[in-house]
Amino acid sequence: MGRKTGKDAIIEVEVGTTFYPMAALTSVSSPAADVNKKFLTSAEFISPQEDLEPIVRLDGVISGLTLTPGSGYNEVDYSAGSVYIKGVLVAVTAGTVSDIPRPLVSGNIRISALTVDSNGDVNRTSAAEGASGGARGAAGGLPFLPVDEVLIGYITATYYGGSASGASVIAAGEINDATRERSTIPSYEVVYHDGSGDNAENVGVITLATVLPTIHAANKEGPGTDVRNLYASYYGATFEQIAGAYDWSFDEDIATIASKAYGDSAEEKALSTPSWSGTGSVYYDKVNDLLTLIKNTKRWVKYFPDRDETPYWCGRAIVKVSRNMPVEDNLTATVTIDGSGELYAKDS
Repeated sequence: MGRKTGKDAIIEVEVGTTFYPMAALTSVSSPAADVNKKFLTSAEFISPQEDLEPIVRLDGVISGLTLTPGSGYNEVDYSAGSVYIKGVLVAVTAGTVSDIPRPLVSGNIRISALTVDSNGDVNRTSAAEGASGGARGAAGGLPFLPVDEVLIGYITATYYGGSASGASVIAAGEINDATRERSTIPSYEVVYHDGSGDNAENVGVITLATVLPTIHAANKEGPGTDVRNLYASYYGATFEQIAGAYDWSFDEDIATIASKAYGDSAEEKALSTPSWSGTGSVYYDKVNDLLTLIKNTKRWVKYFPDRDETPYWCGRAIVKVSRNMPVEDNLTATVTIDGSGELYAKDS
């Protein structure tokens, strides 16, 4: 079998997209460290074009919904605000939650969770009273939260023996809205294609900074069955061959970081983010052609060493075009590719 030549190769580039409307993303099932942290999309390659960035919506408070003591006994006021629930913006008008229960035994506490549902209503879920420090769902602990509702805060009500009903104004120290579920926490990263490593998914994924806790359940005692919903809309990339391409090359590199500890006389170098670049030429004969579409934008690029086989390299890159118009030769364009991130090696 003879050696392959460049005439067997083809170059494909992202020329279009398929829109995926706002929909729930599903967590990976393994490894354990990635469960409820890494979420799969339906696109093999998420388009990196700047005007087509994914829209990611995590269930949580967007603004407002501050909790303050109410004027009546065992009441809490909440300000107007907004939340995301299942990818939908839900507006909440200001209001009051009444009849927050207090423990009936001195020394005990009773914790209530205030949550917002998809109708914009604020609901209360109260755990059983008990000694402070109880497990979630147990007496003295936090209640599990209703499924598909967003936490805006906890009320840790203490014993009040001044009356049989335990009636007392809620104190500021009994309110905790710092632990609310926020739409911006944890932060997320768009992995435009998760195609390398031991746990490769071979699709685009949304990776959260931390794991979402399983603290939502059908009843307040648990066990926990659900996490907050993660929804997203995005564009998947579609590809077309660059006709008339020749003399292409790709260079892979990796950055290094030099570091030195206090008192050290020698530097140590560590590997950092991989990078790549490429160059090539294309015959052209039109003003408005494929090169005009892709120039000065960030696109996916595929390089197939053999057009008749499935393995290829691919990566995201900013594509730059320089057209040449020699008097007595073919019209050609020089294409420069400024790679972003890793150059993947794919089997299919």
